[in-house]
Amino acid sequence: MPESLPAFLERVRRAVDARLPELLQPGRTASALGERPDPLPAAARDALLSPGKRVRPGLVFLAGDLFAARPERLLDPACAVEMVHAASLALDDLPSMDDATTRRGRPALHVAHGEDLAILSAVTLLARAFGVLAEAGLSDVRPATALDLVARLADASGLLGLASGQSLDLRTAPADATFEALETIHARKTGALFVAAAEFGAVLGGARPRELAAVRSYAKNVGLAFQIVDDLLEAADPAQTGKEARRAPAPTFSGHVGGEGARRLVAELTAHAVEALDPFGGRGALLAEFAELLRDRTR
Repeated sequence: MPESLPAFLERVRRAVDARLPELLQPGRTASALGERPDPLPAAARDALLSPGKRVRPGLVFLAGDLFAARPERLLDPACAVEMVHAASLALDDLPSMDDATTRRGRPALHVAHGEDLAILSAVTLLARAFGVLAEAGLSDVRPATALDLVARLADASGLLGLASGQSLDLRTAPADATFEALETIHARKTGALFVAAAEFGAVLGGARPRELAAVRSYAKNVGLAFQIVDDLLEAADPAQTGKEARRAPAPTFSGHVGGEGARRLVAELTAHAVEALDPFGGRGALLAEFAELLRDRTR
């Protein structure tokens, strides 16, 4: 009997949650050297291991499964994507950004460990993510493939992705938040890492250029829909997201087109994502179900 989507995602979540702390282990410990204990490893660990749905690693595995990629080749690259995501959350919560006091119902990283360690934790996780990909290229992933993944994750993290999206989000006044501006912000802040995650699975599975383009189209639409659903959930019940922020609410699609308009947009984006899977026929069933799961989520 084929594995159900919930069972698939739970299996991935367990594997990722077990592997993440292993990948973050420092090579030397202060106690072994008789030095003063370094507080950074504990802060970075808290940033990385806070409870989460592991949506992006799930997408790596789903896209990999589409091309029959071996799960053991997907695990560390999926963890690298999650490291970048965790780093972005630590930065997003800083007083100079969203000024959040809680994240996922727990104290934000800078509240628990101080702003200095929150920033250094984010830098640590970003650096470690690329280290993990380099190590994969020295073991069970072809070096050329590992370099490809490094380039894709770099694009998703910097001026074509997360960093740029966050910058635009912070500096876009509500009056300037046109539909096109919001689409650019969220395509970079959220969508870029979704695209990278899907590309990781496809590349590791040996996807051809046209197949990779279809997967990219799918992920771009799913990522944008995911962000709009986040905005809708937060507007309906801010406490439900587990995040309390003191920054004035950022411009959102739901604020721009209204709640009903935003829900229609989510439905359209999800439909486009599913259409992008047409070339794969029945092989794309789990990815289609994943898009619908994200569309319909309530938390």
